[in-house]
Amino acid sequence: MPLKNFRDEIRARRDLEKFLVQPVVVLDVPHTSLDQIVDVLLHKLQKDLDVDEKITEQAGKSFFTFQETYQDAMASVDHLKETIQGVSYRPDGADYEETWITALCSLPMVNKSHVAIARLRNPLNLGNKCEEIQFVIAIIAPKKEKFTKNAVEIGRTFSSMMCNRNFRHSLMRAETEKQFKEALIVQSAKYKRQVTESLSEDADRGGGEEFEQMGRGIYDDIKRRLPHYWSDYKDGVVGKHTIHKLIATILFLYFACLLPDIAFGTLYEKNTNGIIDVQSCIVSQTLGGLIFAFMSGQPMLILVTTAPLALYVKVIKIVSTEFDLDFKAMYAMTGIWNGIFLLLQSVTNASMLMKYSTRHEIFGFFIALAFSADAIKATISNFQMNYNFDGCQKTVGALTSVLNGTMNATGMNGTAATPISSYPLNCVSKFFCCRPENSILFLFLMCGTLWLGITLLRFDESQFLSATKREILTDYALPLSVIVFSFFGSYVFRQIPLEQFNYIPGKEIFALAPFNTLPPLAHVGAMGLGLCLSCLFFVDQNVSAALVNSPQNKLVKGPAYHWDLMLVGIINTFLSIFNLPWVHAALPHSPMHVKALADVEQHVTNVGTVHDEIVNVRETRLTGILSHVLIGLSLLFVNVLQYVPIPVLQGLFLYLGLSSFSGNQLFDRMMLIFTEGSSYPPNHYVRKVPQRTLHMFTLCQVAQLGVVAIFGFVDLYYLKMIFPVVILLLLPIRHKIMPKIIEKKYLAVLDS
Repeated sequence: MPLKNFRDEIRARRDLEKFLVQPVVVLDVPHTSLDQIVDVLLHKLQKDLDVDEKITEQAGKSFFTFQETYQDAMASVDHLKETIQGVSYRPDGADYEETWITALCSLPMVNKSHVAIARLRNPLNLGNKCEEIQFVIAIIAPKKEKFTKNAVEIGRTFSSMMCNRNFRHSLMRAETEKQFKEALIVQSAKYKRQVTESLSEDADRGGGEEFEQMGRGIYDDIKRRLPHYWSDYKDGVVGKHTIHKLIATILFLYFACLLPDIAFGTLYEKNTNGIIDVQSCIVSQTLGGLIFAFMSGQPMLILVTTAPLALYVKVIKIVSTEFDLDFKAMYAMTGIWNGIFLLLQSVTNASMLMKYSTRHEIFGFFIALAFSADAIKATISNFQMNYNFDGCQKTVGALTSVLNGTMNATGMNGTAATPISSYPLNCVSKFFCCRPENSILFLFLMCGTLWLGITLLRFDESQFLSATKREILTDYALPLSVIVFSFFGSYVFRQIPLEQFNYIPGKEIFALAPFNTLPPLAHVGAMGLGLCLSCLFFVDQNVSAALVNSPQNKLVKGPAYHWDLMLVGIINTFLSIFNLPWVHAALPHSPMHVKALADVEQHVTNVGTVHDEIVNVRETRLTGILSHVLIGLSLLFVNVLQYVPIPVLQGLFLYLGLSSFSGNQLFDRMMLIFTEGSSYPPNHYVRKVPQRTLHMFTLCQVAQLGVVAIFGFVDLYYLKMIFPVVILLLLPIRHKIMPKIIEKKYLAVLDS
């Protein structure tokens, strides 16, 4: 286990400070038997701290493997249950610290931990690699305690301190217990000074970069990435398991991009009265994805249309209706102004502002929440339509009043037609829409797609099949789950009608927007809408890029924030002219693309928790190019795609949303609030941040998430209009308000 860093780890300093309140120290112990030395320490604990005699008696037994008196001092060390000894590794072998040993004991009956230190009168030989023991440290801790407070972690604290040779020398020179304790206090003060010096150094470095000359960021991005351009193709086919990873990732991207296009296309069609539909989304995805895959600086980013964009289009539709404007022209001008502002942001190196956007977990959590919320809302709507009889009556009642008897229904025996308005309302309801089996099937297909996708995604953690086959099933989790439950919905349960998206063969896609229909003031309004929209693009694009380029992904070819932002602006300006949906790099597709191309190893910590670690990523353009070629070819058989039921698409949304929660630090810290202390993971912020401060920071972020969710989910168009600005306001909140609530040193740990 590694040494503790007293400068960074708050628990290490607290262990030492707690011990110094009433230190238990025994000097010049004359015994040569380890069990006698431990007994002296336990009696000292009982005397100085008023520890219960039953506890010390039980501890005396628990320190050792056998409950017997040891006669052989040479072998006694082998009978200790748990010990910590210092060791440093060098090229020529290991160097053991032979002058001290820490003994550990965990008891169910104690409520708090106890530490005692003994300095021996003469060096003691306790066996191989323990031949000059001069200090014995005894640790007693509660058996059921949170990870950072258990016996091993407290033992690490004092063992790390004892590895300091100068400190051990000062302890050896102490002639009295008072001098011994003063040496401990001096060492504790040194650790505090290290923390203060570290904070001042961070403050000196925190001046921040200044904005450089216009276009410098784009130039640097091209200069950095251009030498790697041809290797972006080679790295997609060269290497062990690369072809398998390439095919699996292409299929993953095909389904992960195409199916949301169908779902969002249905939403676009509803919000725009059919002006933008599923075909438009597929064309937009194909063109935007291909251009970006060929010309981008960071090909690991994946462009898609998103739920916030669909909601923003609804805002433009409402504005157009209220002011009697042509929606096509208003949409196109908003998109063009958005592209202009993105070009200005890229040329002025505005992406440098994202260095203030720490870990992006609030925005990532919101996107995952949005995917999940879309699926839940679709399920509720389906149940209201098909399962809730009252909802059916209201729907058919409205339909009947509109028809006003003009629709006729013909009897089964061929009799004369009867006006529909003459039928009882409950009969019409049952005939048209009261179909509970439809809702049950909807729920089954959605949850089944989610269950199979998540199960296969985690199949590499199981013990079934071989490692290679488990990896294949994990890589193809999303395509397999969609295909299987599309088969169930379209064939096995074909007697039950399910909702499908609309398809209009021969629809003209590349029709220019009628710009000449907009009055002059409408162009000003479009500029305002485009400015707000550019804020959403700016945050989405840069946050996705930052998560893709995060250090744990181990990418080696470098980012291209400014160039990619400019390219997205150009792409969306072109799409706007033809009233095609906008696209930008988005979550969770981009980080999942990285992981799909990565070699991942599982590491087990010393407390038994398992975490994945990326070893290598195949940084290639081929996955983006080939997957979008397949998406474009899907236009030749859009009618076949109608066999993918809408509930399967909602299951895909749940899959993307719930799988994105895993690894989101905000979500992990939210779970810690409800987690037993002994089960806390051994990660950096649990070690280095006090528990109360950790939870306070989490609650502050949850409050910010709540505000973002209100502006993002509440169905009021003027709130959605300023939603992108609300996202940007998270930056000043983090840097101006949060430091007044949480100490900067802890914020730095949580952001790292």
